[in-house]
Amino acid sequence: MNSDPISPLLKSAFFLALLFYSIIASADDFQEIVVLNSYHPGFKWSTDITHAIGDYYKNEESVRLFNEFMDSKRFHSPGYFKQLEQFLKIKYADYPIDGVICADNYAFDFFLNHGSKIWGDIPAVFCGVNNIQEYKQLLDSTKHAAVVEQIDVLETLKIIQSLQPDLQEIIVISDETLSGQIFAKQFNHAIQKTLSQIRIRFTSTSDPLKLKAELQSISPENKAIYLLSLYTNRSGIPHEMVCESHFLFDDINIPIYSNWDFLLKDLIVGGRLIKAYDQGFLAAQLMHQKLKNKPTPLLTTPPHYNILDQKQLQRHQLKYMGNLDNIEIINQPESFIQRFKKELIILLIILIVLIFIILLLTTDIIKRKRIELALVKSEKRLELAMEGANEGLWDTDMDSFYYNDQFAKLLEYEHAEDLDLSIDNWKKYVVSEDIDQIREAYEMHASHKLPTFKCEVRLILKSTKTAWFSIHGRITSLENGVPARLTGTMINISTQKEFEDQLKQAKEKAEESDRLKSSFLANMSHEIRTPMNAILGFTDLLTEGNLNPKEQQDYLNLINSSGENLLSLINDIIDISKIESGEMTINTEAFDIHEMLTELKGIGNSLVKTHKKNINIRILKEIKDQQFFIHSDSVRLYQVMLNLLSNAIKFTENGFVDIDYTILNHYHIQLSVKDTGPGISKKDQQIIFDRFRQIDESTVKKHGGTGLGLSITKSIVQLLGGTITLHSEPGKGAEFIIHLPCKIVIPTAVPQQTW
Repeated sequence: MNSDPISPLLKSAFFLALLFYSIIASADDFQEIVVLNSYHPGFKWSTDITHAIGDYYKNEESVRLFNEFMDSKRFHSPGYFKQLEQFLKIKYADYPIDGVICADNYAFDFFLNHGSKIWGDIPAVFCGVNNIQEYKQLLDSTKHAAVVEQIDVLETLKIIQSLQPDLQEIIVISDETLSGQIFAKQFNHAIQKTLSQIRIRFTSTSDPLKLKAELQSISPENKAIYLLSLYTNRSGIPHEMVCESHFLFDDINIPIYSNWDFLLKDLIVGGRLIKAYDQGFLAAQLMHQKLKNKPTPLLTTPPHYNILDQKQLQRHQLKYMGNLDNIEIINQPESFIQRFKKELIILLIILIVLIFIILLLTTDIIKRKRIELALVKSEKRLELAMEGANEGLWDTDMDSFYYNDQFAKLLEYEHAEDLDLSIDNWKKYVVSEDIDQIREAYEMHASHKLPTFKCEVRLILKSTKTAWFSIHGRITSLENGVPARLTGTMINISTQKEFEDQLKQAKEKAEESDRLKSSFLANMSHEIRTPMNAILGFTDLLTEGNLNPKEQQDYLNLINSSGENLLSLINDIIDISKIESGEMTINTEAFDIHEMLTELKGIGNSLVKTHKKNINIRILKEIKDQQFFIHSDSVRLYQVMLNLLSNAIKFTENGFVDIDYTILNHYHIQLSVKDTGPGISKKDQQIIFDRFRQIDESTVKKHGGTGLGLSITKSIVQLLGGTITLHSEPGKGAEFIIHLPCKIVIPTAVPQQTW
């Protein structure tokens, strides 16, 4: 029979073409969806929406999601949105997108204005848009769909009246954001239908301190708070209400109601609530239908939930009388059966099994009694021994895996049955970097290169934390020369490892300290010799005579300057010694901070003139009065500010040095020294406050110094009960900020002045 040599080649070519076509087809089947969030990552509403969309598509391997966060609560200028459009246009220029899911108002507006320029004419689904009905005419039902976010104010007011029948006033807390204005409008529309005899008071979160003071001034009797704001405003920066709630409401004994489920946790009594998860899940469902070319409604309304928090009801002494439909009450105390349901079921199963076993073994129970007692005693002794040694026992026949309770407890499980460890899934309990170490240890033992199986690895505990364990074992059975059984023990060595790490760190720290002290001593010798040589040298010249009056005055000035430098160095050494020995004391007194700033400015101008630098020393003060008194240690605070001012002048050639203070409250003040010097890198900022450390640690430095100044400054600030921080970037100067607790005599606040 003749064979055709070309036939195999044709078959191979056909197979490769078919494979290539299947790969291309598979790639084309992928659907790329952008999830455009209005807010920032971590905001609970946005997180729930994103999580719901991810849950819907978690089993869809052909769908890839791209999450974009606009952070529009903090940044919403037209220029920002224009730059965002350019960024996204570049990002997705070569990456075709099949659909966009927009979450909340800013993303909705952004897509309508810029979406087609970035992604082209593609389907879009909108959720979390508070006023979607007003934009209905702008939507195309063939390409668009929306999940309505409409808070049910009317039903929430009914819940409030049901819980508080003697209600006299509702305090409505809103804000000036776009969503806040929409919610306030919806509230006003709802109260026109009800609450004719109840007073309504509107207030805003634009000033949290003012809001807290207002709420504290209101008598809580027969009052309720309706929370429509999800943000507060602190110094122009929005903060989430769930983060600010403790500050605003912890000492306010007025029941709070709202319309969002994520406010339930330790904040609101309840209300007619909507869930961000529903918004995201329905939006993903609509997008899925759109991409499958299935008909979808233009607007979809998610469910609302009547939910009350039992803890908040008890806190405000409110009683739910069962007069509302479909009410879900959370955080109710569990009954005994609910609380111990699992334990009771286990106990019942054990009892049934024991009864069944007793019935089966009645005929020979006497014969087995002694054997069982002996076995129990033996096992108990072994278990007690293992527990006493804090070791877990394990055994495997290469098909199944056995371990005792102590083994499970080492991994934070109550019982061995709670730990799902087997031959097939053991890797998930081992840190991935240590898996090869276990394999290598087993292979070395199986090949008789080592007498035992032994390794030290990190295992993953029930709490997802990791801990170090020492695993020992030995092959106890062979079949045809192949290991058939392996038995051993396991012990937690995390404390030992931690001790080893501490020893290593202590050794490195000691070596570093020794190096720094050596460097400090070498530098100190240079810093001391330089002014001493100047003093001795110019003194010799003066004693020799033959100098005109100008030369004599110049030499005397140099001797005086060298003496001051030497005195400053000695003072630093004395201060650091006092700090080390705990002998530095703080003497609190009332003093005029304006007088201190004036002296600092005079010294700063003198230093600028001496060093012939083009620097403008500016003092910024918040209080315009001639005198402004605070209670602190004037000497030590003056030392701190003079040190920071001297450093700023030392490292600044041109520009300005600003000394500023801000009154934070009656008991705290903030002082700062800001310059236009070369700035400090992030790496150097980590060591700049360390003792004996400088950015330039060589003995030949441009600016001199011992590396003690900022360390002393930080120690004094801490002794004063304050903190010091540094904000700087290379090339942009540096700003040292001191937060200082002190009693302040606050005059009437006026605009900040420069003088």
